[in-house]
Amino acid sequence: MALTKADLYEIVSNNGYNSDGVRFEIKDALATADTPQLLGQIYTEVLQELIQLQAIGQRLVQTIRHDEISGESTSFKWIGAGNIPNVERAESGEYPEFTIAAGKSATVRAQFLQRGLVVKITQEDIKYSRWDIIRAHITQAGLALQRAKAKLIFQVFEDAGAVIFDNNDPMNGGAGTDPANSVKGRGTGRDRFGNKNGSLTYEDYIDMVSLMVSNGYSPNVLLIHPLALPIFQKDPILRHVGFVNGNPEAFLNSNLNSTNAYKNGTVDTWKKQQRKANGNSQVLSDDEVNLLSTSTPNLPSYHPLSGLTIIASHMVPYDAVTKTTSLILVDTSASAILNEQVPLTVDSWEEQSREIYVVRIKEAYSVDVIDEGRGIAVAKNIPLVANEIFNDPQVVINDLTP
Repeated sequence: MALTKADLYEIVSNNGYNSDGVRFEIKDALATADTPQLLGQIYTEVLQELIQLQAIGQRLVQTIRHDEISGESTSFKWIGAGNIPNVERAESGEYPEFTIAAGKSATVRAQFLQRGLVVKITQEDIKYSRWDIIRAHITQAGLALQRAKAKLIFQVFEDAGAVIFDNNDPMNGGAGTDPANSVKGRGTGRDRFGNKNGSLTYEDYIDMVSLMVSNGYSPNVLLIHPLALPIFQKDPILRHVGFVNGNPEAFLNSNLNSTNAYKNGTVDTWKKQQRKANGNSQVLSDDEVNLLSTSTPNLPSYHPLSGLTIIASHMVPYDAVTKTTSLILVDTSASAILNEQVPLTVDSWEEQSREIYVVRIKEAYSVDVIDEGRGIAVAKNIPLVANEIFNDPQVVINDLTP
């Protein structure tokens, strides 16, 4: 019996069963001439639907299709973001052309690279008609390709973004003490003894945001490695802002979805410590405890982290030897382009030998920054330690390091 694409889709989705409850053997399905090609089309649709839900990297860039390009590369003009053009109509009646901003790269050059994986369908898979296992293997291969794509996007961000902080900066530029390879030099954080430890402080983060905004960009995503979460969770200024504005759970409990932000009593203890330090031994009143216990995490609207999407991903660059990482601030409207020549595609099932098939999953693309990386701000070589000094703005602390 010839199987239509709709029949096969139902069979693939239900471990070999059709709507009538009849189970099809893989070997019988493959006996139909069109089945290997149809299976490739079906798995392509399954993967592309799944990837739409889990494509972390692709959401941070703009995707441009190049189906018409048969070669290995292409180039095209790109209009820079962030500039404020002249928009007044001339006396001749023509509006001014929207052109590239001064000093920004006007051409994007995409070098397409073919990428893919092969999944083998074994004799046992076919003999026992393991439809679900085959689907799982193909799905996992497709997701692995997506992770590779996201890792490449993050790496391009780190390599081509504007470097604001870099703890490997030799600081021998200008008069000899100025940053040489970054805008601001090394992280300004300190340990509890006041010694500089290269950590990123709240003020450093504000510098990254302000520099991007001053150039006409609007950062809306912060990429960090999961091991770098304590950099912000333990920062004394952010902790203080969180406590004052009813959001200590974001920095203490690591459970942002809790309806009771103070269930573990941490805030009660913290408030007592603060009052004791100020000579007040008064415990929290019932009203205060009730107010705190019904609060939900909420940063004030003026806070730079408010409205920012923080993505903690193990694919963010991290050096396990030096235990350093990068923090990447992104304006997703002006970060990079995913130049896609061949979208994620599952080829026809190909018989490699008797009752053994191979399935090739392939794509071709390049990732290219735009606006010379100005829509990306990077802090490089940041150690996985937190700043522990809370500088009162009215107090001047001398540099304690030699």
